[in-house]
Amino acid sequence: EYVKGIEDYLPNTQYIREKHQKQVVSDILEKWVQYSHGSKFHAIFATSSIKEALDYYHLFKEENSGLKIAALFDPSIDNSGGFELKQDGLVELLEDYNNTFGTSFNLANFKGYKKDVSYRLAHKEQYKFITKEEQMDLLIVVDQMLTGFDSKWVNTIYLDKVLRYEHIIQAFSRTNRIFGPDKPFGIVRYYRKPHTM
Repeated sequence: EYVKGIEDYLPNTQYIREKHQKQVVSDILEKWVQYSHGSKFHAIFATSSIKEALDYYHLFKEENSGLKIAALFDPSIDNSGGFELKQDGLVELLEDYNNTFGTSFNLANFKGYKKDVSYRLAHKEQYKFITKEEQMDLLIVVDQMLTGFDSKWVNTIYLDKVLRYEHIIQAFSRTNRIFGPDKPFGIVRYYRKPHTM
C-alpha cells in the first residue's frame, strides 16, 4: 500500500544539480575499496538520462581517482534535441576507452564496443583471465546492461534514477550472482528518492 511522503514534493531538479552529482561521486569513491574488495569486483552506475551519464563521466574524470570508467548508452543519433551532445559524448567515450584499454572502437563499430564492455565486465572470452590493467571498474549506463546481463563480478549497483516494478527487480538482479566468501550478496546504493525506492 503506497504511503505518500515528503519525497513526493521534491522536484527532480534537485538531483540534476552539480552539487548533488559531486556528492554522489564522492560517496562512490569514498566506499570504492570496501565495496569492490580492492577493485576485485566491478560496479554499474545507472543514471536518469544520457546527459546525466555524461555529466557523471566528466566528474569522475576530474577526480583522477585511478578507476577505469566507461559509459554505455543507446548510440542512435537522431534529429531530436541534444544530438550533438550525444554524438560528441560517444566519440569522447570511445576515444578514452581506446586509450585506456588499447582498443580501436569508433561509432561505426559501436556494437563491438558494447560487446567488449560486456565481456570485460563478465570476464568472458578474451577476458577470461583478465589482468588489473585490462579490468574496468565502473560502468555508467542509462538503461543498457540493467536487464539480461549477468556477471558474478558485478558486486554493486549505484542508482541515481527512480525505477519501478519489474525494472527495479531486473536492475537489482545484476548484483545477485554470489561469488564465494568475498561476495555472499550484492550491494545496492540509492541516490535519488531513497525513501521512495
